[in-house]
Amino acid sequence: MTDFVFCSCCRVHHARADMQAIDTPRGQRWRCRRSILAAQSSVSERDAFGRRQSEINRELARRLANRQPPPVEQQRQQWLGEHEPSAH
Repeated sequence: MTDFVFCSCCRVHHARADMQAIDTPRGQRWRCRRSILAAQSSVSERDAFGRRQSEINRELARRLANRQPPPVEQQRQQWLGEHEPSAH
């Protein structure tokens, strides 16, 4: 099984092999190679990368916000069904 690490730059989990630990004043953070290479690019390329990543993050947030949780009663019934005492 591949070990995944959360990228603090693009806010996505990546395989550890694609990540690099960065020491910051607040502790160690992980960044993917893609974000590190983008940071070393020209200002216009960095800005374009940032805009693309922001759009990806906005779309992800929109999708998560639109997910409808099941009604509470349905959740309760499902939980009760999974946790029924076994008959001895």
